[in-house]
Amino acid sequence: MKTQLFKRIALFAIMGLFAFSAFSQGTVTGTIVDSETNEILIGATIVQVGTTNGTTTDADGNFSLSLTGGQQKIIVSFIGYTTQEFDAKAGNLGTIMIDQSSISIGELLVIGNGVIDIAQDRETPVAVSTIKLAQIQTKSGNLEFPEVMKNTPSVYVASQAGGYGDSRINIRGFDQENLALLFNGQPVNGMEDGKVYWSNWQGLSEIANAIQIQRGLGSSKLAISSVGATINVVTKATDVKEGGRVSVLMGNDKYQKYTASYSTGLNDKGWGMSILLSHWEGDGYNDGTQGQGQTYFVSVGYKPSEKHSFNFSATGAPQWHNQNYSKKLSDYDRDGDGDITNDEQRYNSNWGYKNGKVWTWRKNFYHKPVANLNWDWNINSKSSLSTVFYASVGQGGGTGPFGRGSTSYIYDSDGQIDFDQIISNNKAIDSSGEDFNIPGKTIGKYGTGSFRRASMNLHKWKGLVANFNHEINSNLSYNVGADFRTYYGQHFRQVDNLLGLDGYWDNNFNGTGFQENYPGGYVYTVENGSSPYMFWKDRNREQEAKLDYHNNERISYSGIFGQLEYKNEIVSAFVQAALSTQHYQRFDYHTYSDPDEIESEKLNHEGFNLKAGGNYNINDQHNVFFNTGYYSRQPFFDDLFLNYTNEVNEDVGNEGVLGLEAGYGYRSNTFDVDVNAYYTKWTDRQIRQTGDFDNDGERDDVALFENVGQNHLGIEIEFEARPTQDLTIGGFASIGNWEFSGNVEANIWDENRNPIGGENQTLYLDGVKVGDAAQTSFGILANYKISKGLSVDADYRNYSNLYARIDPSSFGEVDHKGSLELPSFGLVDAGVSYRWYMKNNSVMKFRVNVNNVLNKQFISQSDTNIHAESGDDTWEGINMDNKVFFGNGTTWNASVSLSF
Repeated sequence: MKTQLFKRIALFAIMGLFAFSAFSQGTVTGTIVDSETNEILIGATIVQVGTTNGTTTDADGNFSLSLTGGQQKIIVSFIGYTTQEFDAKAGNLGTIMIDQSSISIGELLVIGNGVIDIAQDRETPVAVSTIKLAQIQTKSGNLEFPEVMKNTPSVYVASQAGGYGDSRINIRGFDQENLALLFNGQPVNGMEDGKVYWSNWQGLSEIANAIQIQRGLGSSKLAISSVGATINVVTKATDVKEGGRVSVLMGNDKYQKYTASYSTGLNDKGWGMSILLSHWEGDGYNDGTQGQGQTYFVSVGYKPSEKHSFNFSATGAPQWHNQNYSKKLSDYDRDGDGDITNDEQRYNSNWGYKNGKVWTWRKNFYHKPVANLNWDWNINSKSSLSTVFYASVGQGGGTGPFGRGSTSYIYDSDGQIDFDQIISNNKAIDSSGEDFNIPGKTIGKYGTGSFRRASMNLHKWKGLVANFNHEINSNLSYNVGADFRTYYGQHFRQVDNLLGLDGYWDNNFNGTGFQENYPGGYVYTVENGSSPYMFWKDRNREQEAKLDYHNNERISYSGIFGQLEYKNEIVSAFVQAALSTQHYQRFDYHTYSDPDEIESEKLNHEGFNLKAGGNYNINDQHNVFFNTGYYSRQPFFDDLFLNYTNEVNEDVGNEGVLGLEAGYGYRSNTFDVDVNAYYTKWTDRQIRQTGDFDNDGERDDVALFENVGQNHLGIEIEFEARPTQDLTIGGFASIGNWEFSGNVEANIWDENRNPIGGENQTLYLDGVKVGDAAQTSFGILANYKISKGLSVDADYRNYSNLYARIDPSSFGEVDHKGSLELPSFGLVDAGVSYRWYMKNNSVMKFRVNVNNVLNKQFISQSDTNIHAESGDDTWEGINMDNKVFFGNGTTWNASVSLSF
């Protein structure tokens, strides 16, 4: 009896144990997809919290996991995505959507990996921020491309107050010509002056897959001008999967954009093609700043084997846009009441009406197609070679008035230029009795009549970058490579529109070689137009003389680079070196007639880079890094020749840039943070700056400051918190102290290349604050998922310690008052998104953005440093004689897109 009773008790105990086990464990299933594209994620990892119990998704994105005792939660992770935690009761969880990470970009499938220096999280020892495709598509809307980067530390973007494409970006207090812009590792900054014109790249928001901002000297192995930062834009290539996207966007001031793209995917023979077309147009936020443009992109890929990959791509963005210039605060005050309304801040003095249609003195037009051919060769398991050959041709320029005295600026009662009156005045010019008289023709002359000229900038640019990588062992590797570039630019003026004249006679050549060729002057009769679509037109033909100037340049660059890198799971370190040489030559066909003088002497400058850094992963959450480097940077072409002639500036040499940077990072499932500190010392810098230095109301004069010193130091913080799976809170802050060191010499020229003031004017800049960017900024960002597919987001940014740019007239005396500090300001942006997940992984997305929600009025830039005195008229404490740009008020855009 006792034995049978014991057996029954044991049987009941075992049955109870199985029942409890079944109740507490169970099986959880689901499907993991991308929250933006609705695409399944193959190989995503699912682990039960607090255990090693895990699995991965299959080829359909599905998983099945038997839970053990303990926490009934799972962690889902995938390379390039945010690690997220979910409640996991037994049963089918359905579709689980995870978000792309804002930290890493190294997992992107791109062609040319060997020439694209992408910083890896917790490995590459540089300060970095990454903006993924989903953020670009969500936030860009009708904004300029640089504004996509404004929610990152030490970044200041002055909005498109000048017109579509006229935005500019500063990072750590350094302007665009001292930031390296790379497209898939290829240098884009202009070879003659380092500048970037965003209007030439209006389609970047459509073709960019990701943006990585490497602040400081960056990790690029090339000898490039990354003083403030390297902006690496990873563009589309030929997609592996078939798919496409169409979108329509509408915005303020009649803005509209239409985009369509399609990719065939790679077929069984290794071929694939991707194509994108886009059109945009709008009236512009400010008066008279209409614009229009297109974007095209085509990419053909071929992968014949696992060892070789080829990709050819070509893109371009022909565009034209009317421009606005800075002006005195008092000029914005149209009614003279001492206040400037939001409508008044839109005032633009460059435009008016011609035959009842909007017309302007200032129009930018350009077309700069770029093509490249990439070849990736996996030689063996340890060695690889990446090569890219690229080429670009550019044609276009900017227009402006050509005439003397008041003939160009006749205003109507509304303060706009009266072009009809100018035309009438031109037609009434009496040409009889003059030695340039042509019977039956109305010919203006120097001193009478006005017309619109076009300052043309044409170029041909070719380059080759090759990088060989070899793994010595599992921890140690090296890279060696070469970088070659050649550039030929052409600059001249020609007649765009004669405004009623039959011709224009000019003999104001000031003893130049042009006067020797045309001793009686020259009558210009051909109207050449100003369209970016006239790409086939030979604007440099010799059938008509060039107006005002005609000079070309050839620049050749050759460089070699190398890197040695060590890394394991705890430590990574690198040392880089690059040597380069640049050859320069100038050709002036206007100033000189003697063939021996037309060509300048050939100049040559060598330069080098040295960089080193290391990262230490303290554990799975904490890491620290440090890097340092020194650049000996060759001067830009525009700094080497004096007074717009072939006379060589013997005082210009290499610039020295010393950079130091240290940082700390923390990573967890719910919180990420980076803290960086930096110091940059710049010596022997040359600054070329445009402005209105002759006070004629036109921002078209040039000043050259020589032997400038600058010291920039600061601290940066960037974080992202995920307190729940539906709420993400991010933020950034940067505090800088940027100052000039020492006094400098300046030379200034007006738009007609005549000197202003004396030569080698002394500017007392020692200790003066560096302007054009806010030295202190912070922001808070939030995104909340209300339900499946529906989310709202809002951003707040605050800028302070913003100073005016240096203007020569304010620092010619020892006892000046320093840089003018502009009022601080804060801006709020907001948006809402809805994603409708359809069959076959298609997604329809609706998006609305509102920028500067509170319609905050603020000065984004001042070209002058006029301090307010007692009794002066002021706006928010700023003297009304200062020439400023206002930032945009409230703008909006709404879009719908279908990805399939």
